[in-house]
Amino acid sequence: MIKEIAEDLYKMQRIALDEIDNSSDHSITSQRKLRVQTASTFLSLLKEKVLDYSFTSQEEEINFFKVIKPKFSSLLIFYSNVERLEFDKPEGGLLHLKGYYESELKTIKRFFEGNRQIYAYYRSEDYYLDSQLFLRGVSDTPRWLCKVRVDQDERFSTAGDYIYARIIATEQIARYLEAAIAGVDFHPFSGDDIETKWTGESINLLEMAYGIYQTAQVNNGKIGLAELVRKFEKVFNVNIGRPYRRFSEIKQRKRLSRTKYLDEMVKSINKKIDDDDAFRPNLKG
Repeated sequence: MIKEIAEDLYKMQRIALDEIDNSSDHSITSQRKLRVQTASTFLSLLKEKVLDYSFTSQEEEINFFKVIKPKFSSLLIFYSNVERLEFDKPEGGLLHLKGYYESELKTIKRFFEGNRQIYAYYRSEDYYLDSQLFLRGVSDTPRWLCKVRVDQDERFSTAGDYIYARIIATEQIARYLEAAIAGVDFHPFSGDDIETKWTGESINLLEMAYGIYQTAQVNNGKIGLAELVRKFEKVFNVNIGRPYRRFSEIKQRKRLSRTKYLDEMVKSINKKIDDDDAFRPNLKG
């Protein structure tokens, strides 16, 4: 499976990048160049693997060009831009430097404004255009949505994989600039370090998502249920499905057990507390 092959490559890439970050044998400028070279090398290795691979289904091919390849491409875009940013950084005091970073942030804002439609599609984590955006050899690509196609090798590119990679990278660059203005360290793509997979029933995760949504725990309640569910799917590598349709499964449960999973969580936590308090021989009343 190409997913497993890519995951192994990505882990190797992260190790190589960490070694560069922790090395004392290179200057900061050399480290930046090495990061770009490393990201480029691993993207090339991924391409070699794909050209020798036959996708087993359209779904697998879409997942590769929508999720997997952009993870590699976005690293190259990010590190290339950081190298440029730091090379072009002006001499002068902190105020002058802050103005430079803020100007770059305005450029990023214009990028998102100029690509608002594809960015909205990306943020919604929808899929109704995936067959046009993330399959190779598609003749009726939505050019109104994706204006740029940089990789001309159609064996290893689709209409949408580059813009998705650029969106991912640009979000990270914005965080890099904000961290630079604030004077704090920034660790790009840190959320990729741990692979998490939901191994329970997907309806349980939906039940938890509804609980979080109904109690307005995320963004002060200013997030749609569908977007919240897509976030859960992305973090836990699981397909929950359409939340409103699947909610009927919860509604059809017997009245005393409609929140079956949440009830189990409450029982489990209370049992943990009781067990911890049950035996304390040295505790004096």
